Amino acid sequence: MMKHRLKMNRMIRPELTVFVFMILSLVVGVLLSPNFLDIRFLLGSTIFYCELGLMAIPFTLLLTSGEIDLSIAANMSLVACLVAVLYQAGMSMPVLIVIGIAAGTLLGFFNGLLVTVTKLPSLVITIGIMSVYQGFSQVLVGDAAISGFPEWFIGLDQYTILGLIPLNLIILIVVALIFSFLLKKTVWGRKVTAIGLNRGTALYSGVAVEKTKVLLFTIQGTFCAIAGIMTMSRLQMAKYTIAGDGQMDVITMVLLGGTAFAGGRGSVLGTLAAFFIIVFIRTGMRLALLSNYAQMAILGLLLILVIIISNGLEKMAKKYE
Repeated sequence: MMKHRLKMNRMIRPELTVFVFMILSLVVGVLLSPNFLDIRFLLGSTIFYCELGLMAIPFTLLLTSGEIDLSIAANMSLVACLVAVLYQAGMSMPVLIVIGIAAGTLLGFFNGLLVTVTKLPSLVITIGIMSVYQGFSQVLVGDAAISGFPEWFIGLDQYTILGLIPLNLIILIVVALIFSFLLKKTVWGRKVTAIGLNRGTALYSGVAVEKTKVLLFTIQGTFCAIAGIMTMSRLQMAKYTIAGDGQMDVITMVLLGGTAFAGGRGSVLGTLAAFFIIVFIRTGMRLALLSNYAQMAILGLLLILVIIISNGLEKMAKKYE
Protein backbone atom coordinates (compact mmCIF):
# COMPACT_ATOMS: atom_id res chain seq x y z
CA MET A 1 0.00 0.00 0.00
CA MET A 2 2.80 2.40 0.96
CA LYS A 3 4.72 1.61 -2.23
CA HIS A 4 1.57 2.26 -4.26
CA ARG A 5 1.13 5.67 -2.59
CA LEU A 6 4.76 6.62 -3.27
CA LYS A 7 4.47 5.52 -6.90
CA MET A 8 1.25 7.49 -7.42
CA ASN A 9 2.73 10.56 -5.72
CA ARG A 10 5.68 10.55 -8.13
CA MET A 11 3.40 10.10 -11.15
CA ILE A 12 1.02 12.97 -10.37
CA ARG A 13 3.48 15.70 -9.47
CA PRO A 14 2.50 19.09 -11.01
CA GLU A 15 5.80 19.10 -12.92
CA LEU A 16 4.32 16.29 -15.02
CA THR A 17 2.27 18.98 -16.78
CA VAL A 18 5.48 20.48 -18.20
CA PHE A 19 6.56 17.22 -19.80
CA VAL A 20 3.12 16.51 -21.30
CA PHE A 21 2.73 20.01 -22.77
CA MET A 22 6.28 19.96 -24.18
CA ILE A 23 5.62 16.71 -26.06
CA LEU A 24 2.24 17.95 -27.33
CA SER A 25 3.62 21.32 -28.46
CA LEU A 26 6.47 19.64 -30.34
CA VAL A 27 4.12 17.18 -32.05
CA VAL A 28 1.75 19.95 -33.14
CA GLY A 29 4.71 22.07 -34.28
CA VAL A 30 6.10 19.27 -36.45
CA LEU A 31 2.66 18.78 -38.02
CA LEU A 32 2.52 22.49 -38.85
CA SER A 33 6.03 22.72 -40.29
CA PRO A 34 8.99 20.37 -40.83
CA ASN A 35 11.19 23.26 -39.63
CA PHE A 36 10.32 22.20 -36.09
CA LEU A 37 12.84 19.40 -36.55
CA ASP A 38 15.56 21.98 -37.29
CA ILE A 39 17.45 22.86 -34.09
CA ARG A 40 18.71 26.11 -35.63
CA PHE A 41 15.13 27.17 -36.37
CA LEU A 42 13.96 26.33 -32.84
CA LEU A 43 16.86 28.11 -31.15
CA GLY A 44 16.40 31.11 -33.43
CA SER A 45 12.74 31.30 -32.43
CA THR A 46 13.66 31.82 -28.77
CA ILE A 47 15.04 35.33 -29.40
CA PHE A 48 11.49 36.69 -29.71
CA TYR A 49 10.61 35.58 -26.18
CA CYS A 50 13.81 35.74 -24.11
CA GLU A 51 12.71 39.06 -22.58
CA LEU A 52 9.53 37.42 -21.29
CA GLY A 53 11.57 34.49 -20.01
CA LEU A 54 13.82 36.87 -18.07
CA MET A 55 10.77 38.41 -16.38
CA ALA A 56 9.36 34.95 -15.63
CA ILE A 57 12.41 33.89 -13.57
CA PRO A 58 12.03 36.40 -10.68
CA PHE A 59 8.24 36.15 -11.11
CA THR A 60 8.58 32.49 -10.06
CA LEU A 61 10.03 33.53 -6.70
CA LEU A 62 7.43 36.28 -6.29
CA LEU A 63 4.57 33.85 -6.88
CA THR A 64 6.21 31.28 -4.60
CA SER A 65 6.01 33.86 -1.81
CA GLY A 66 2.27 34.16 -2.39
CA GLU A 67 2.35 37.48 -4.27
CA ILE A 68 1.77 38.44 -7.90
CA ASP A 69 2.64 41.43 -10.09
CA LEU A 70 0.37 42.08 -13.06
CA SER A 71 2.15 45.34 -13.92
CA ILE A 72 5.32 43.69 -15.26
CA ALA A 73 4.58 44.32 -18.95
CA ALA A 74 3.52 47.91 -18.17
CA ASN A 75 6.75 48.44 -16.20
CA MET A 76 8.73 47.08 -19.15
CA SER A 77 6.96 49.44 -21.59
CA LEU A 78 7.34 52.48 -19.34
CA VAL A 79 11.10 51.95 -19.01
CA ALA A 80 11.45 51.55 -22.79
CA CYS A 81 9.44 54.74 -23.44
CA LEU A 82 11.39 56.69 -20.81
CA VAL A 83 14.75 55.64 -22.27
CA ALA A 84 13.59 56.45 -25.82
CA VAL A 85 12.30 59.92 -24.90
CA LEU A 86 15.47 60.81 -23.00
CA TYR A 87 17.58 59.56 -25.93
CA GLN A 88 15.66 61.87 -28.24
CA ALA A 89 16.43 64.67 -25.79
CA GLY A 90 20.15 64.10 -26.35
CA MET A 91 21.30 61.79 -23.55
CA SER A 92 23.76 58.99 -24.33
CA MET A 93 22.46 55.43 -24.55
CA PRO A 94 24.98 53.86 -22.09
CA VAL A 95 23.87 56.33 -19.41
CA LEU A 96 20.23 55.74 -20.31
CA ILE A 97 20.61 51.97 -19.90
CA VAL A 98 21.70 52.57 -16.30
CA ILE A 99 18.90 55.09 -15.77
CA GLY A 100 16.35 52.70 -17.29
CA ILE A 101 17.37 49.79 -15.06
CA ALA A 102 17.32 52.09 -12.02
CA ALA A 103 13.85 53.36 -12.99
CA GLY A 104 12.46 49.83 -13.38
CA THR A 105 13.97 48.85 -10.05
CA LEU A 106 12.32 51.84 -8.35
CA LEU A 107 8.97 50.98 -9.94
CA GLY A 108 9.26 47.45 -8.57
CA PHE A 109 10.23 48.80 -5.14
CA PHE A 110 7.19 51.10 -5.24
CA ASN A 111 4.94 48.13 -6.03
CA GLY A 112 6.35 46.14 -3.12
CA LEU A 113 6.06 49.07 -0.74
CA LEU A 114 2.46 49.70 -1.77
CA VAL A 115 1.50 46.05 -1.28
CA THR A 116 3.15 45.69 2.12
CA VAL A 117 2.01 49.06 3.52
CA THR A 118 -1.63 48.87 2.39
CA LYS A 119 -1.93 45.13 3.21
CA LEU A 120 -4.17 44.82 0.16
CA PRO A 121 -3.91 41.83 -2.22
CA SER A 122 -1.09 42.32 -4.72
CA LEU A 123 -3.45 41.16 -7.47
CA VAL A 124 -5.67 44.21 -6.84
CA ILE A 125 -2.80 46.68 -6.30
CA THR A 126 -0.86 45.72 -9.41
CA ILE A 127 -3.93 45.81 -11.66
CA GLY A 128 -4.28 49.47 -10.71
CA ILE A 129 -0.55 50.09 -11.05
CA MET A 130 -0.61 48.48 -14.49
CA SER A 131 -3.08 51.11 -15.70
CA VAL A 132 -0.99 53.91 -14.16
CA TYR A 133 2.22 52.75 -15.87
CA GLN A 134 0.42 52.26 -19.19
CA GLY A 135 -0.96 55.78 -18.93
CA PHE A 136 2.47 57.27 -18.20
CA SER A 137 3.93 55.42 -21.19
CA GLN A 138 1.33 56.85 -23.53
CA VAL A 139 1.80 60.34 -22.10
CA LEU A 140 5.54 60.08 -22.82
CA VAL A 141 5.38 58.93 -26.44
CA GLY A 142 1.75 59.24 -27.53
CA ASP A 143 0.82 56.83 -30.31
CA ALA A 144 4.16 57.24 -32.07
CA ALA A 145 7.06 54.80 -32.23
CA ILE A 146 10.46 56.27 -31.37
CA SER A 147 13.44 54.90 -33.29
CA GLY A 148 16.86 56.04 -34.50
CA PHE A 149 18.92 54.41 -31.77
CA PRO A 150 22.74 54.01 -32.14
CA GLU A 151 24.04 51.20 -34.36
CA TRP A 152 25.79 49.33 -31.53
CA PHE A 153 22.53 49.17 -29.56
CA ILE A 154 20.37 47.78 -32.37
CA GLY A 155 20.12 44.03 -32.88
CA LEU A 156 21.85 42.85 -29.70
CA ASP A 157 19.63 39.76 -29.95
CA GLN A 158 21.48 38.69 -33.11
CA TYR A 159 24.68 37.76 -31.26
CA THR A 160 25.18 33.99 -31.05
CA ILE A 161 27.51 31.46 -29.47
CA LEU A 162 29.13 29.07 -31.97
CA GLY A 163 26.93 30.67 -34.61
CA LEU A 164 23.96 28.69 -33.29
CA ILE A 165 22.84 29.52 -29.74
CA PRO A 166 21.48 33.07 -29.23
CA LEU A 167 23.38 35.01 -26.57
CA ASN A 168 20.06 36.13 -25.05
CA LEU A 169 19.13 32.48 -24.51
CA ILE A 170 22.46 31.80 -22.79
CA ILE A 171 21.84 34.78 -20.49
CA LEU A 172 18.35 33.47 -19.70
CA ILE A 173 19.64 30.00 -18.83
CA VAL A 174 22.41 31.39 -16.60
CA VAL A 175 19.94 33.65 -14.78
CA ALA A 176 17.56 30.69 -14.33
CA LEU A 177 20.33 28.53 -12.84
CA ILE A 178 21.31 31.30 -10.41
CA PHE A 179 17.72 31.88 -9.26
CA SER A 180 17.07 28.15 -9.02
CA PHE A 181 20.06 27.84 -6.70
CA LEU A 182 18.85 30.80 -4.63
CA LEU A 183 15.35 29.33 -4.26
CA LYS A 184 16.27 25.71 -3.58
CA LYS A 185 19.70 25.78 -1.95
CA THR A 186 19.84 28.90 0.23
CA VAL A 187 18.30 29.93 3.54
CA TRP A 188 16.81 32.98 1.85
CA GLY A 189 15.10 30.80 -0.76
CA ARG A 190 13.61 28.59 1.94
CA LYS A 191 12.28 31.73 3.62
CA VAL A 192 10.61 32.77 0.37
CA THR A 193 8.89 29.38 0.18
CA ALA A 194 7.94 29.51 3.87
CA ILE A 195 6.24 32.88 3.38
CA GLY A 196 4.12 31.40 0.61
CA LEU A 197 3.23 28.32 2.64
CA ASN A 198 2.13 30.20 5.74
CA ARG A 199 2.86 33.88 6.29
CA GLY A 200 1.99 33.74 9.99
CA THR A 201 4.24 30.78 10.72
CA ALA A 202 7.10 32.39 8.76
CA LEU A 203 6.64 35.61 10.74
CA TYR A 204 6.74 33.80 14.07
CA SER A 205 9.84 31.93 12.91
CA GLY A 206 11.70 35.22 12.58
CA VAL A 207 11.42 35.69 8.81
CA ALA A 208 11.37 39.35 7.74
CA VAL A 209 8.23 38.80 5.66
CA GLU A 210 7.56 42.36 4.52
CA LYS A 211 11.20 43.14 3.70
CA THR A 212 11.50 39.91 1.72
CA LYS A 213 8.37 40.72 -0.30
CA VAL A 214 9.56 44.25 -1.06
CA LEU A 215 12.90 42.81 -2.21
CA LEU A 216 11.13 40.33 -4.49
CA PHE A 217 9.04 43.08 -6.10
CA THR A 218 12.19 45.20 -6.48
CA ILE A 219 14.09 42.39 -8.21
CA GLN A 220 11.09 41.87 -10.47
CA GLY A 221 11.21 45.55 -11.42
CA THR A 222 14.90 45.30 -12.28
CA PHE A 223 14.31 42.45 -14.70
CA CYS A 224 11.31 44.23 -16.24
CA ALA A 225 13.63 47.13 -17.04
CA ILE A 226 16.28 44.85 -18.54
CA ALA A 227 13.59 43.15 -20.63
CA GLY A 228 12.31 46.52 -21.83
CA ILE A 229 15.75 47.65 -22.96
CA MET A 230 16.42 44.31 -24.68
CA THR A 231 13.09 44.58 -26.52
CA MET A 232 13.97 48.09 -27.70
CA SER A 233 17.18 46.73 -29.15
CA ARG A 234 15.43 43.83 -30.86
CA LEU A 235 12.53 45.84 -32.33
CA GLN A 236 14.71 48.92 -33.00
CA MET A 237 12.01 51.18 -31.60
CA ALA A 238 9.96 51.98 -28.50
CA LYS A 239 6.24 52.63 -28.10
CA TYR A 240 3.75 52.32 -25.28
CA THR A 241 2.49 48.94 -26.54
CA ILE A 242 5.98 47.44 -26.88
CA ALA A 243 5.36 44.75 -24.24
CA GLY A 244 1.84 43.89 -25.40
CA ASP A 245 0.15 41.49 -22.99
CA GLY A 246 3.46 39.99 -21.94
CA GLN A 247 2.22 39.31 -18.42
CA MET A 248 -0.05 36.58 -19.86
CA ASP A 249 2.91 34.68 -21.30
CA VAL A 250 4.91 35.14 -18.10
CA ILE A 251 2.13 33.90 -15.81
CA THR A 252 1.51 30.93 -18.10
CA MET A 253 5.22 30.03 -18.09
CA VAL A 254 5.44 30.17 -14.31
CA LEU A 255 2.26 28.18 -13.62
CA LEU A 256 2.99 25.66 -16.36
CA GLY A 257 6.44 25.22 -14.81
CA GLY A 258 4.91 23.89 -11.60
CA THR A 259 4.78 26.96 -9.35
CA ALA A 260 1.63 27.05 -7.21
CA PHE A 261 -0.65 30.04 -7.81
CA ALA A 262 -1.34 30.28 -4.07
CA GLY A 263 2.38 30.21 -3.24
CA GLY A 264 4.47 27.82 -1.19
CA ARG A 265 5.88 25.85 -4.12
CA GLY A 266 8.06 27.09 -6.94
CA SER A 267 10.34 25.72 -9.63
CA VAL A 268 12.62 28.03 -11.59
CA LEU A 269 13.86 25.19 -13.79
CA GLY A 270 10.23 24.27 -14.39
CA THR A 271 9.63 27.85 -15.54
CA LEU A 272 12.64 27.58 -17.87
CA ALA A 273 11.21 24.39 -19.38
CA ALA A 274 7.82 26.08 -19.74
CA PHE A 275 9.55 28.97 -21.54
CA PHE A 276 10.49 26.57 -24.33
CA ILE A 277 6.92 25.26 -24.44
CA ILE A 278 5.58 28.80 -24.89
CA VAL A 279 8.19 29.36 -27.63
CA PHE A 280 7.02 26.20 -29.41
CA ILE A 281 3.34 27.16 -29.06
CA ARG A 282 3.84 30.78 -30.11
CA THR A 283 6.01 29.74 -33.07
CA GLY A 284 3.44 27.16 -34.10
CA MET A 285 0.66 29.75 -34.03
CA ARG A 286 2.77 32.10 -36.15
CA LEU A 287 3.37 29.33 -38.68
CA ALA A 288 -0.39 28.70 -38.72
CA LEU A 289 -0.80 32.42 -39.57
CA LEU A 290 -3.09 33.03 -36.60
CA SER A 291 -3.86 36.66 -35.78
CA ASN A 292 -2.60 38.27 -32.56
CA TYR A 293 -6.16 38.19 -31.20
CA ALA A 294 -6.46 34.47 -31.87
CA GLN A 295 -3.08 33.88 -30.23
CA MET A 296 -4.19 35.82 -27.14
CA ALA A 297 -7.39 33.77 -26.94
CA ILE A 298 -5.51 30.48 -27.23
CA LEU A 299 -2.95 31.56 -24.64
CA GLY A 300 -5.76 32.60 -22.28
CA LEU A 301 -7.41 29.19 -22.67
CA LEU A 302 -4.04 27.53 -22.09
CA LEU A 303 -3.58 29.53 -18.89
CA ILE A 304 -6.98 28.40 -17.59
CA LEU A 305 -6.21 24.80 -18.54
CA VAL A 306 -2.82 24.92 -16.82
CA ILE A 307 -4.37 26.25 -13.59
CA ILE A 308 -7.07 23.55 -13.60
CA ILE A 309 -4.60 20.73 -14.29
CA SER A 310 -2.05 22.05 -11.78
CA ASN A 311 -4.64 22.35 -9.01
CA GLY A 312 -6.04 18.92 -9.83
CA LEU A 313 -2.63 17.25 -9.71
CA GLU A 314 -1.78 19.03 -6.47
CA LYS A 315 -4.96 17.75 -4.80
CA MET A 316 -4.28 14.23 -6.04
CA ALA A 317 -0.69 14.41 -4.79
CA LYS A 318 -1.90 15.42 -1.31
CA LYS A 319 -4.36 12.54 -1.36
CA TYR A 320 -1.54 10.04 -1.85
CA GLU A 321 0.90 11.61 0.63
